[in-house]
Amino acid sequence: MLTNYAHSLANRDETEWEPLDIHLTSVAEMAEHFTSIFTAAGWGIALGQCHDLGKASAEFQAKLRAANQRVAQDAGVEGFSIAQRVDHSTFGARYVNNHTGPILGELLAYCVAGHHAGLPNGRITDDATSKSTLEARLDPASVTLPHVVDPGLALPALELHFRPTAVDMDFALAFYTRMLFSCLIDADRNCTERFCNPEQAAQRQIARPLIADLNSALRTHLHIKTAEAEATDVNRQRAFVLQQCRLASTGLPGFFSLQVPTGGGKTLSSLAFALAHAQAHGLRRVVMAIPFTSIIEQTAEVYRQALGSLAEHALVEHHTNLKPEYETRENQFGTENWDAPLIVTTNVQLFESMFAAKTSPCRKLHRLAGSVLVLDEAQTLPVDLLAPTLRALRELVLHYGCTVVLCTATQPALERRTGFPQGIEGVRPIIANPEPLFAALRRVQVVRLPSKQTVAELARRIAEEDRVLAIVNTRAQATELFVAVREQSDTPSCFHLSTLMCGAHRQAVLQQIHRQVRIGPCRVISTQLVEAGVDLDFPVVYRAEAGFDSIAQAAGRCNREGRLPGLGTTYVYEAEQPPPKGFLQDTAQTARELWPHYPDPLAPAAIDAYFRHYYWRSSDLLDKHGILPCMTIDKHRRQTRFQFRDIEEKYKIIRNNEVPILVPYGAQAEDYLARLQSPHVPFVSQRVLQPYLVSVPERTFNTLVRSHVVRLHESGVGFLLRPDAYCQERGLRLEDLGLDARLWSI
Repeated sequence: MLTNYAHSLANRDETEWEPLDIHLTSVAEMAEHFTSIFTAAGWGIALGQCHDLGKASAEFQAKLRAANQRVAQDAGVEGFSIAQRVDHSTFGARYVNNHTGPILGELLAYCVAGHHAGLPNGRITDDATSKSTLEARLDPASVTLPHVVDPGLALPALELHFRPTAVDMDFALAFYTRMLFSCLIDADRNCTERFCNPEQAAQRQIARPLIADLNSALRTHLHIKTAEAEATDVNRQRAFVLQQCRLASTGLPGFFSLQVPTGGGKTLSSLAFALAHAQAHGLRRVVMAIPFTSIIEQTAEVYRQALGSLAEHALVEHHTNLKPEYETRENQFGTENWDAPLIVTTNVQLFESMFAAKTSPCRKLHRLAGSVLVLDEAQTLPVDLLAPTLRALRELVLHYGCTVVLCTATQPALERRTGFPQGIEGVRPIIANPEPLFAALRRVQVVRLPSKQTVAELARRIAEEDRVLAIVNTRAQATELFVAVREQSDTPSCFHLSTLMCGAHRQAVLQQIHRQVRIGPCRVISTQLVEAGVDLDFPVVYRAEAGFDSIAQAAGRCNREGRLPGLGTTYVYEAEQPPPKGFLQDTAQTARELWPHYPDPLAPAAIDAYFRHYYWRSSDLLDKHGILPCMTIDKHRRQTRFQFRDIEEKYKIIRNNEVPILVPYGAQAEDYLARLQSPHVPFVSQRVLQPYLVSVPERTFNTLVRSHVVRLHESGVGFLLRPDAYCQERGLRLEDLGLDARLWSI
């Protein structure tokens, strides 16, 4: 009797291949370990035992042999083609469904059916995708499979480890399915790697520091930092914030909020809370989620300095702007499944993984169980996705042993209340009464200009200031105001910042600004990219009308270190052009309505009222894309209707369809440009190109292609054909090419 194999080794004898029963046992054991973290060990065993049962078909075994330079006929399968695809997932899906029963069986079946191609939609909604749905694959009349002998497995008796309410049942079971799927994917990938690439598997097993080690290192660093700090009011308040974080860390896992004004030291204090809390309650890791790539590197650098030598093996950065020196093999392993004690990542990576269907983003999801999630700048959670996002966070806290910290200088009103049933219950503030803290750290006054400002009037005001930062709402406005200011002031003192400049260019300009602001006149015109985490400090800031949260962020760049003898001033003005339609216009309108009632938009009460009012105005948009209706259960038919692929398509944090363009900033970028234009040079990854890319709206990109300014590379990256389309002051520019600058959109 022929042995059934799970994996072959090219040009190696079958005696060296991996028997199917050994692979199934290995995956079951590892999946059991993963699922046991959230009290679902039996589910992991069942998934591991059944996921590859379909490989026991004669057709699949013939394919393995054919792929290893043997003819298919050697296996005795008449008419089998080497190129033929053999469905080995559906048999296992049917097996677990039939042996587990309705609804619960389907949860397993989704995972097994999708463990290569991704979670399928549950039910048929159109002819084009009908064969790929779970409904079709479980129906023998719809999808015919190769014959497999019934393995006669004794599957564990399965039950849920939690009891969701009737209201939460549909979402809870869909989320549970994705968590189980994550465990199966990670276990299957790890076990397969262990057999097929043992050297790489061994590299992955490097020991990581313990949470307790990281907590000890951070405490030592903060002790030294505090002892060496000047005895200023700002530093005393930062010490108070740190003390409150340490005191709160002993509280039971759940939802916490950390509301600290800009400059209050929340970057390190939030990490101090997270590590101490994780150690106190035996939690496995800390995940810091940051909305802006412009500040994620800065945060990671702060953590590396704080953790010293431990950071090399403890910290994983997962984002597109990672510096080459940190793109180590170990970091690459960590981004695949987040198997590290400290993850620094983006909101996109974190939240889109919670609603993903594809295998790669889902693989890391189960690592969130038993973890601390710190959501920096929590006010940036997209409103049109807020309902499903808060549901997911609630699931992690209620059923997966997580703690979630909503960390921000402008705390959004995310708590459940009348009129906002989607909100979170039981959020505990780390700082119970933040008003005195905000008063003690007050370094700026906000003045609303009484009349609309033309570009010329605003430029005159800015030119009269020695050191000033102006923040506008669009890239086109940044260009127009910069040109107007430069005409009225010394060119060396004027700087422009926007996403029309590549990342490397912006970093270089920021370094120039830091030098110039200390020695002489410095006038900066920027888009909103400087509003969160960018370390700028000006005595005067101008901000185009926006939401109170954006105004507070802009004010955080004003007298940031409290070095002025009095308060800095942030002027809010109405521009000639209103904010763009959508989010910016909606938030500005909300603020406009609240100004008469809250003349100080930085006060915690004003921020709370702003978010309450904004969410109230947007209550019908909190699930704008219809994600929650994609997770339903037909209780009469005892069937699930989880449309996983539709959910993945609908849940997108960044929706503006933009195309990256490689620009000639510096020798390295020019070398990459030459390589992309040569047919003989191998592919250059987008990650390597990232510091020299500028993204533009797709319609703008198409115009540039038609105008022979840009050419599209087969990698999906465009590259400039006209070097004069990029300048050292403003980055990409259209007006000098005879094109409409409004193509830049925002």
